[in-house]
Amino acid sequence: MTFTKILVAFDESDLALKSLEQAIDLAKGKPEIEIYVVHSVTMPANYAVSAHLIAQIKDSIHVYGKEILAKAEEKLAVLPNKTEVFLREGSSIHTILEEAKRHDCDLIVMGSRGLSGIKEFLGSVSHYVVQNSPVPVLLVK
Repeated sequence: MTFTKILVAFDESDLALKSLEQAIDLAKGKPEIEIYVVHSVTMPANYAVSAHLIAQIKDSIHVYGKEILAKAEEKLAVLPNKTEVFLREGSSIHTILEEAKRHDCDLIVMGSRGLSGIKEFLGSVSHYVVQNSPVPVLLVK
């Protein structure tokens, strides 16, 4: 099966790095393949703290998210292919599926577990994506 648009879920975990490398390997020598990398961040709820503090926390989360995506961009630089990275707010589960749909991706590549540290066969995010994705999902272990 040939894929033309690959979405990589990226959270800087070891398995996310392996997933990105897998997507790069799939695209090598095939300049028609596009790779999209998404990193999602969850914003804190507005607890009983000042709006200024919440704004600082959100800014900090965005800065860190951009640093994570810069690492992905470094790895993608080896390809002549079209590549894009995205920082999105929201749950990883929904962000991954929404971005795959938005970019008309025909493959999602992601780690079987992310940064949560849960030692299950499949993490909750990967399990949900596998069960609900309309396109094939390649899980990397």
